[in-house]
Amino acid sequence: MRRRQLLAALAVGATLPLAGCSDPRGSVRLLDVSDDATLAARWSVPTADLPESYRSLVVGAIDGDPDRATVTDTSAPFDPDAPIEHESGYYAVDHEAIDERTQTRYSVEATFDPDTVPERTVAYADLPAVDRTNLDGLLNPETRRDSGMALGVSVHYTDAEAAESVVVPTPEYDGVTRGDETFGIAVVDAREVTVYDYRYRAEPLAADAAGLAALARERFRFAFENLPADQRAILDEAKDGGVHSEDPPSEAFSALVERFRARDDTAVEVTDYDGQWLLAYDGTDWWADVRYPEGMRDEPRNA
Repeated sequence: MRRRQLLAALAVGATLPLAGCSDPRGSVRLLDVSDDATLAARWSVPTADLPESYRSLVVGAIDGDPDRATVTDTSAPFDPDAPIEHESGYYAVDHEAIDERTQTRYSVEATFDPDTVPERTVAYADLPAVDRTNLDGLLNPETRRDSGMALGVSVHYTDAEAAESVVVPTPEYDGVTRGDETFGIAVVDAREVTVYDYRYRAEPLAADAAGLAALARERFRFAFENLPADQRAILDEAKDGGVHSEDPPSEAFSALVERFRARDDTAVEVTDYDGQWLLAYDGTDWWADVRYPEGMRDEPRNA
């Protein structure tokens, strides 16, 4: 998962890929990262900003605890390609699949309707631990829902866990009471899926921000040669909060974007819509955030 996608996912509480921007204009923004701490913070993601499930995996990997660093899922839930900062150190985190097997994945649905009380109910606290773990977010009174609204979650159970459950494969109760609310509960689908045990690993990259900044400059920093005056003017304007292209973009703006796109080999992050580079310009290191104009999106990029 790319750094920008990860941060966007954290902001909305879900791990979703970014969609293309609807604004047809391109833009260039330059952030002064000549300070080591600023550059390190711009490139990395702190464990404190990660959801608890991701943070537990990463810290388990850093601490060398294989139990905490292992998760079972149909695909790797977390795939960072930016350094992870933890307790002032920086790490490259990756994973490997160490086992695979078949499990049953159930789609469980909860409905809230204050006018209809299910006949057979059970208190949330009395559910088996496996059901509380899998359904905690679904059966949450703090989740906003209207009367009659149904919310669902897809969860997998091992055969042993299903034997302990009172929800799957067939609910033994019609509803679950938690706090002052009662939720109707139902299993709406079940299917076999292949799951993997993913073990996360952490490799130290730098002991401090200065070390990570030095690594970033070694890997990514570059400078343009013989930059025309009209393209320099765009970069100069981009220092003050960023600059947007016209629609359609000027020849100078398009040419500058092509210069960045021709440096995919040194990009920190690049997609068909935008990219980020570490640019040495006028004696300063800049984090360049470049969004392509609409007509340049999805075009083949120069190697």
